[in-house]
Amino acid sequence: GDALLVEVPNIQVMQLMKSLTSRGLVTQTFNWQYFYWYLNEEGVAYLREYLHLPEDIVPATHKKKAGVARVGEKPGEREGAGEGKKMGAPGEGFGRGRDEYRSEGGGGGGFGGGGG
Repeated sequence: GDALLVEVPNIQVMQLMKSLTSRGLVTQTFNWQYFYWYLNEEGVAYLREYLHLPEDIVPATHKKKAGVARVGEKPGEREGAGEGKKMGAPGEGFGRGRDEYRSEGGGGGGFGGGGG
């Protein structure tokens, strides 16, 4: 449906989210100068009660997505699912392991080790 956009000062949003975080209703993450908040089950229940919403109202991000099955395919069954390349032993990635790399070129290494 159509969303109602309301002008709210950023400081009010920050204080509201701080309150919900301290009550344990949302999880807060701060990354690269931005805050991210994730509503948990307790937060959904709180908002449902506070806003007088029926039980069948669920945030879109909490809804289970139904998988689309192909014609003639049983649900949950995919051709080739679970198959693929096996991971090698540690150190087999690009032909040599970490210890071999470190043993090359004598001593020192690292930053400020000179170069010529």
